[in-house]
Amino acid sequence: MAEIRNHNGRPAIYIDGKFYPPQMATIRNLHEDTLYFDSDYHRALGEAGVKIYFLICDTPWIKPNAIELFKKEAEALLAAVPDAYIVARIGLHPSNEWIEAHPEECLTFSDGSSPETRLVTESYSTTMPHCYSLASSVWRRDAGEALRKTWEKLMALPYADRIIGCFPCAGGTSEWYYPRWPYDTEKKIAGDYSLAFRRNFTEYLTEKYGTDEALRRAWGNPEATLENPPIPSWDKHYFIRGIDADCAAPAKRLLADDAWRAEAVPMSPNGSAAAIGSIVNLNEHADIYDFYRAWHYGTAKSVIHFAKIIKDMTPDRLVGAFYGSLGCISYVNGGSSGGTRMIFDSGLVDFLAAPGVYENRAPGGFVGQREVTDSFALHNMIYIVEDDARTHRENEYMRNRYGMFDLTDSINVMKREFGRNLAEDTQSWWFDQLIGGNRYKQEELYGLIRRQQEIAREAYSLDRTKNSEIALIVDEESLQVTSQQSTEDMLELFRNYEISKIGAPVDIYYHNDMSDPRMPDYKLYIFANTLILSDSEREVIKAKLRKNRATAIWVYASGLINPDRRPLLDKSNVEQLVGMSIELDEKLVPPRYRATDEGVKLGLEYRKIYGVFDKARAYCHNVGTPRESYMYPAFYPTGERTLASLAVNGKPAVAISNTDGYTSVFHASKVLSAEFVRAIARTAGVHVYSDEEDTLFVSKSYITVHAARGGKKRLYFPDSCTLTEVYESKVYLKDGKCAEFDMYIGETKTFRIE
Repeated sequence: MAEIRNHNGRPAIYIDGKFYPPQMATIRNLHEDTLYFDSDYHRALGEAGVKIYFLICDTPWIKPNAIELFKKEAEALLAAVPDAYIVARIGLHPSNEWIEAHPEECLTFSDGSSPETRLVTESYSTTMPHCYSLASSVWRRDAGEALRKTWEKLMALPYADRIIGCFPCAGGTSEWYYPRWPYDTEKKIAGDYSLAFRRNFTEYLTEKYGTDEALRRAWGNPEATLENPPIPSWDKHYFIRGIDADCAAPAKRLLADDAWRAEAVPMSPNGSAAAIGSIVNLNEHADIYDFYRAWHYGTAKSVIHFAKIIKDMTPDRLVGAFYGSLGCISYVNGGSSGGTRMIFDSGLVDFLAAPGVYENRAPGGFVGQREVTDSFALHNMIYIVEDDARTHRENEYMRNRYGMFDLTDSINVMKREFGRNLAEDTQSWWFDQLIGGNRYKQEELYGLIRRQQEIAREAYSLDRTKNSEIALIVDEESLQVTSQQSTEDMLELFRNYEISKIGAPVDIYYHNDMSDPRMPDYKLYIFANTLILSDSEREVIKAKLRKNRATAIWVYASGLINPDRRPLLDKSNVEQLVGMSIELDEKLVPPRYRATDEGVKLGLEYRKIYGVFDKARAYCHNVGTPRESYMYPAFYPTGERTLASLAVNGKPAVAISNTDGYTSVFHASKVLSAEFVRAIARTAGVHVYSDEEDTLFVSKSYITVHAARGGKKRLYFPDSCTLTEVYESKVYLKDGKCAEFDMYIGETKTFRIE
């Protein structure tokens, strides 16, 4: 029926003997139990080649007429697109009556309170008496039964053979995050103290430690037990956002008497003994780290639980979920990013999905992706982008917010999104959230989608393995050991604004994949947030780097924590990983740096300030939030050459050394720029296709350029090739290595490379 199968080097959706490339579609046809269905719209999409549709559905648990609503929509779809396939997007939210009957299965704070929570999804909105726990085994049981009954009814429909998969949904906006955080900054209360979470916490700790004695040693708490582990106190949660807020408050520094001295004493925010600046002090406070690891573990276990129900009932259907986001979320207490590898290892989930981030989407930018996309392929899974690209057919507010004012804007942005899917080999669905559909409802857009489907089919007939020479490496465990802004600075800002401006393609993996022989070798590895690495993980990483004498960029506190050593958190752990001497400064230090003469020789600009984010965050999900980056603690490297020095104190900010068979570059600031990575990439032998900071997506067979500014563009290729623009069917380069052409700002061109 339907499965994920390798096709020309990468996983793909395979249905009834045929592979299906992107794109698919989700259209919001249901609103307040009324079906708004435009048959002509769906028919036009079907004729353009869109054959897989996600239909939003609920269970009779919260909507008695849920099955009838699904049938109406499914039958209307199949009447308009007879050869359509359906994935049922099923909400598993409990009824308010269930919540009132099971308060112990809902988020509970340290003062005993369990406040009401507003839940909003595409098809169901309510004010819940309490926030249900995504780790609740009782909710899993009852929601699982609701899912089982719903799926049985769907599989009994006469067109069940057109229903190829199930997409279980829960949490805020159905994306598996907690719509209410487990602490309240004003009341100074924390959670979760519910029975549901305590069971989950015990289960997680038992798997990790096994005995009370091992738990007590790890926590330094002689009273701790697996059966009744103490929940970390309020002050230990400060590291998540409190440190970020304090460090971003210039008034505190300006009003302090010390600010007016020639030798001012550096400000030390109030903080908490549980953290050293923005990093949890695991030497003494492993309990807060375990708390949040368990928080994510519980949600991931629920995803797996529901996937198993569907796979047991219908092993020939696909199962996926929203999970694993690394963008637009709370990394620590959202609960939806720290268990992705657990889902990979379950073998029960075929795909994970997420929308692109909600910033930098206007013409000239690019949409950062939230998932660790290339790790999926190693596990025979796919990542599906919820491609909710806004168009000129939105309301005035949305058009202005995302810079989508006319048909030309819409076409270029949709070309950009498709070009990313083509080069980075991601699946996607066009998501029309406008009630009844309107976002892509125009003849010119139907024609664009039709052409893109033709291009996608051609792309699937070619070698789909990738030829990137740069890999971005991230760590799942480290997400819950550092502050929210620190992860945004180390990872999210780079993914959202810099990664596609380097001029060379970048793949992304969890560091755990470096032990997988199927993972390709790269010339440059960027270690974004790998704070926690065991002895064996360090050896795997070094062996991978040595294979082809690669270059590694270590961002900020790479390797600071080693669970196999005592103390767990120590600068010697960084030194052992990066092969340099490191000075640890336990103060708040500004991260701005300038290139030394050595750095200028490498390609950095003389006297330019680096180390902080310097781009406007237009259309951002957290506009108005202070964005001043900081180092607390700070790390100063001593290598063979110093490439940059901190502007505020002259200490080394970037150092490079040849060590142990590879080149090591330590980057003290959390914020990486495309310009810096491009300079290091050239020294590592990476081929750079463009010196401009236009958006660039590259594969073996295609290259997409989206212009950040207008003017002359040049693309450089490692070998002679012919470039044909796929929408124009025009040859731009014949048997050459450099293509020149003009573009206007926001224009997109996609070329076939032959």
